[in-house]
Amino acid sequence: MTSSRSFDAVVESCFSRPGFGQTPDVFHPPPHLRITLPAAPTTPRTARKLISQLIDDTPSASFLDAALLMTSEIVSNAARLGGDCEMSAWFVPDEPALRVEVSDSSPEMPHLLAPRRPEDVTGRGLQIVDELSTHWGITPLDQGKSVWFELSPPSS
Repeated sequence: MTSSRSFDAVVESCFSRPGFGQTPDVFHPPPHLRITLPAAPTTPRTARKLISQLIDDTPSASFLDAALLMTSEIVSNAARLGGDCEMSAWFVPDEPALRVEVSDSSPEMPHLLAPRRPEDVTGRGLQIVDELSTHWGITPLDQGKSVWFELSPPSS
């Protein structure tokens, strides 16, 4: 992905979003994982495998399940709309805390749609991310956008 904004500038813009400081302030560049993924039917599976490897010692199956489902949703959207995409991820096992960002070159911004009918097979991606993530957002780029989510356990 080519952009006149540096990756650090994109990360900084994400950090400045409202509500960001409510999760651990541990997602500093460089990411623990950064890869360009092709627009292919196998891309979401590849992304899930990479995130699974990154957080393989996570303390709960529900954390891993939520992380993999949300990763699949945002990677699928990026690959479908923007072609090749770049995925970056940070994981802090002691929290545990995870941040996944997927950037693509499509100018089309995703939207959180109204609840879908049970028979609809598309349109639930951001609803899932909204429900499962601690925080999520969309950061416009000069060429495209970055969709990201953060996941951490609920505060006790």
